Amino acid sequence: MKRIISILVVLTILSTTVLASSDIKDQISKTNNEIDSKKSELAGVQKDKKLTLNDIDSLDRQIGSTETEIRNLESDIKTLEQNILIAEQNIAYSEKQYEKKEETREDRLVAHYKAGTLSFWDMLFSADSLTDFFYRYRLMQKVNEYDKELLEEIQKDKAEIESQKVALEDNKVVCEDKKVAAEEKKQQLSETKEVRVSYLAKLEQTEDLLSDSIDALQKKANELEAELRRIASSSSTSTYTGGSMAWPLPGFYTITSPFGNRLHPILKVYKLHTGVDIAGGGCNGKNVVAAADGKVINSGWLSGYGYTVMIDHGGGIVTLYAHSQKLLVSVGQQVKRGDPIMLVGSTGYATGPHLHFEVRVDGKYVNPVDGYISAK
Repeated sequence: MKRIISILVVLTILSTTVLASSDIKDQISKTNNEIDSKKSELAGVQKDKKLTLNDIDSLDRQIGSTETEIRNLESDIKTLEQNILIAEQNIAYSEKQYEKKEETREDRLVAHYKAGTLSFWDMLFSADSLTDFFYRYRLMQKVNEYDKELLEEIQKDKAEIESQKVALEDNKVVCEDKKVAAEEKKQQLSETKEVRVSYLAKLEQTEDLLSDSIDALQKKANELEAELRRIASSSSTSTYTGGSMAWPLPGFYTITSPFGNRLHPILKVYKLHTGVDIAGGGCNGKNVVAAADGKVINSGWLSGYGYTVMIDHGGGIVTLYAHSQKLLVSVGQQVKRGDPIMLVGSTGYATGPHLHFEVRVDGKYVNPVDGYISAK
């Protein structure tokens, strides 16, 4: 009988390290994959950051050029405004001159009307001599030419005033257009630069977060590697020291969920139940004890397990106790068979108070009731 037990112990020792090593290797692989993914994401962010910095540099160069354009526009606007003012003054002067010429023309028309129209024969018969006749005739021609020139000049002045008014209105439109263009360029530059700087700040923030995440994952990977080396150096070379295992929850011997495939009560999928669940009325808060002598290698929260204790018994054999409401031991502590290590609870994926108990041999899950623990 002792020989059989010794063989079982040796086999147990050989398999526990494989289990723990396999789990940690899986975690290391998963962590390294996460690191690679984060590094790839970081590379993309850094590339975007570089492009954005280039865009900002290009924008800064464009700003100088655009600001020159704005100054030119403002100079053009100033010149146009001066020209508009001069044009308005010229038009006002031309209109006054036009009005004077119109008054002169109207006065002459009135004078002609009062004097009546002198014909060729009137001038001939009223002349004292031939010389007087030619003098009067020449004078009449001069008067008519003056009136004709005055009328043409008035008409020309009127057309010039209208042309100046049209040019003035055109200049006003151009001036307003340049003002709008200058304001639009200023607004566009301001908004574009603000967006670029904001986007760059977000990229830098994302870059920092990714870098921190990569550092945390790398630290986790290093810790897992160290744990793997520790298990490889301790468990594989040591021998099992725990002796025969004690029932982990004294006074409560009902296995509510055995080892093996089952429909998970919370996740609602079929998966391997890696240990046995032990429960019973009034078990909540009761002591859970170490199944055998060993060293505590985990005492804390594990995803899914809640508050958990793991004990390395040497020779590759590790036991796990999960769903505690309170832990009574700490990592590195040596425990004896039957020592209280935690209190029964329902933390993690648990539908009620119970103890989830596992035995791992060289990293592989084994059925705890197959030669390790017994209710009697």
